[in-house]
Amino acid sequence: MNLKQLKFVKINPAGNITLLYDIRNINKDDIQKISKISMGNLNLYAEQVGFINDTHLQMMGGEFCGNACRSFAAYLAFCDINFQREKNYKITCSGEDLELNIDVRSSKIDNVFFSKIKMPKNISIQTVKLELQKSEIIEICEVIFQGIVHFVIELNTDKKVINRIRDYCEKKKYSAFGVMFFNYKTMHMKPYVEVQGFNGVWENSCGSGTTAVGYYLKKYKNIDFAKIIQPGGWLEVSHENNEVFIDGPVEIVAEGTSYINI
Repeated sequence: MNLKQLKFVKINPAGNITLLYDIRNINKDDIQKISKISMGNLNLYAEQVGFINDTHLQMMGGEFCGNACRSFAAYLAFCDINFQREKNYKITCSGEDLELNIDVRSSKIDNVFFSKIKMPKNISIQTVKLELQKSEIIEICEVIFQGIVHFVIELNTDKKVINRIRDYCEKKKYSAFGVMFFNYKTMHMKPYVEVQGFNGVWENSCGSGTTAVGYYLKKYKNIDFAKIIQPGGWLEVSHENNEVFIDGPVEIVAEGTSYINI
């Protein structure tokens, strides 16, 4: 065992608890081990882990994550002595080739910000039919992004649906997927996310999943703006000039040193 002393910040973007580690003193081969340990209930606990340098965010499984990007930008604002009420930050993230623009605004509380990101455009959106049982066929909206694939379904949470989608993703060789159980009448969403090499997580909110719901609402309901209520809070999704944005609160919870034996 080798004791690692790692600098971290713990952030709450609408309940989707995120840990960000300074990657400069971390061996890339240790990223998955560090992530799995620090996500645990007996450690720092988080729903996801990212690794940062000055302007780049590397997610634990190489996926793209909208909430982690919003968190990173809010942390940059928190540390920025020149930040006043509003500032745009440019970052890059794993799972996405293009530079990302994130608008960060202050709130009445010093460690809480509102962070709005222009999300990467989807590669495709389509309806797929999956067989749950011999006599039961379900239709699901599949939204493909470069770093993750999301499935939007107007249905209560169902493990059989997740298992069937997992089989479908394995055949398609998708490395990360999410299932957004969505109630159109109440605009409530319960997100489930799996990244290859990690256990699936029922997240308290999901940025890219909210974006997928935004594409779903635009294509099938002709809706350009929605406030999506999720277990840990809310996120707004909007279509503006052929671009899709998500916006919502981000709280800087804690920062310090984590001690991890690997």
